[in-house]
Amino acid sequence: MTVRRRVAFRIIGLAAAALALAVVAALPPAARSTAAPDSGRTVRGAYHIHSDRSDGSGTVEAIAAAASRAGLQFIIVTDHGDGTRQPDPPAYRHGVLVIDAVELNTTGGHYAALGLPATPYPFAGTPADVIADVHRLGGFGIVAHPGSPRPSLSWQDWNADVDGLEWINADSEWRDEPWGALGRTLLTLAFRGPETLASLLDRSDSVMAHWDAAGIARPVVGLAGADAHARLGLRQRTDPEMTSIHLPLPSYEVSFRAFSNHVELERELSGDAIADASAVLDAIRAGRVFTVIEGLASPGGLTFTGASGAGTATMGGRLALDGPSATLRAQIAAPAHTTMTLFRDGKPVHEHQTSTLEADVSGQPGVYRVEATIAGGPGRPPIPWIVSNPIYVGLAHVATMPTAMSIPDDARIAALSLEHVEVEKGPGCVSDFTVAAGSRGAEITWRFALAPGVASGQFAALRIPVASLQAFTRVRAHVIADRPIRAWMQLRAPVGKVERWGSTFYADTEERSIELPFNGLAPIGPVSSAQAPLDKVDSLLFVVDTLNTLPGKGGTLRISLVDFAR
Repeated sequence: MTVRRRVAFRIIGLAAAALALAVVAALPPAARSTAAPDSGRTVRGAYHIHSDRSDGSGTVEAIAAAASRAGLQFIIVTDHGDGTRQPDPPAYRHGVLVIDAVELNTTGGHYAALGLPATPYPFAGTPADVIADVHRLGGFGIVAHPGSPRPSLSWQDWNADVDGLEWINADSEWRDEPWGALGRTLLTLAFRGPETLASLLDRSDSVMAHWDAAGIARPVVGLAGADAHARLGLRQRTDPEMTSIHLPLPSYEVSFRAFSNHVELERELSGDAIADASAVLDAIRAGRVFTVIEGLASPGGLTFTGASGAGTATMGGRLALDGPSATLRAQIAAPAHTTMTLFRDGKPVHEHQTSTLEADVSGQPGVYRVEATIAGGPGRPPIPWIVSNPIYVGLAHVATMPTAMSIPDDARIAALSLEHVEVEKGPGCVSDFTVAAGSRGAEITWRFALAPGVASGQFAALRIPVASLQAFTRVRAHVIADRPIRAWMQLRAPVGKVERWGSTFYADTEERSIELPFNGLAPIGPVSSAQAPLDKVDSLLFVVDTLNTLPGKGGTLRISLVDFAR
């Protein structure tokens, strides 16, 4: 061997040794082992997963196989969509229960809808509209990646009556790291994958604060969202992200080993996929779920209960303050130097370095949660190892249904004439109407259909001329559709370029009275003012477009008793 070759091999050897030392130095601590107090009724699973049906890299079959290797018992796939796709029926694949769900877009962020059948029209629009539509079909929803650093992905409407939120979203956490941390991740991911991903996690104090505040008014479920794609887009700016430049990292299996949701069922899984999926979703909806970061310690477990007088409660439940005392008790199987903290309304009230925490909460109503934190854990602030869902102590959580505004007898009302109605439509679309006299005045039957093909601005509209709206505060109408639809009611003003403000409404085969306040109409596109200039508005529009109607679809809407009221 020549001198030159010996020198080259020596340099290669030194480089390999240096790389090995760098990997060893960068390796995060190995996950610790704990006892597993979970009963057979507690099952582990991953929620918020994307397959190749949207912007993930793997098939559902391959994802289920990865979940099986990771020791999970269920997964919830949440591919991006508008809800109109028929979800796959629950099925056991590779021994893992696979539940199909959907991640919807709203104007305030993304909302993962669980337990939702195929929808009669695309679910999109404001968070309030999407949430109402999801509830109407019996589903429930979880705010996805609410704390994302990207405004286009974070949640913007904390006044919406959400059912749950992701207290942590792995995809947001891992993609928000500086290049140095990402470099270390690439060095160690193949050696200690779950630990590496866990080392990138932080506790989002702002998301936790929103969760605790929302729970005072109504139960809100907290889940850990894997947001697993196995597809790291190098230039991701949106979600879904479909550019071709990506790496298949982190793998589904490694993501599933980093953390999981532990769901407490009322009975053990039976092997009947439909019944078991219903049991898992019911338990999540009820808040009987906690998170374990297995990349820190595994397998982990928690019991969290409350008692007051003759009443008892578990996670997600309500505990009435009945009698002279009320006690909350949490127990974990934890590594040494693990701190358990009990929070009330987001503030720590008890803290112990023991496996059991018991607290007297007599006369102290509030939202109570438990977090367990391992000493020296990663994150700034440190990521909790275990996070429970709340027990709601002494909170009635009386559901409030929206009611129509009462109108005094002397209120000013102006009924609209339907004699000068006009239609508008895009190329290839249908928009026509007939007017008939009825016992309550004129009634319009409007027929509409959007042009088929790719969504490209198709619309159909019914225009009613109006004037002098500054004396009124809202518009009302009665509507009946031939099928469930969501349509727009808009005000239009010729201010410079034509400007519009509007809100959508739901209609179906039963007559409904809709009432939209002017101050609740949102701008549609660029406008010169946040609220419609009522002195300049010249048109009231009923509009169907691709927001909530698929291209090629149509229907009929009957409209009557249209008026403005103060």
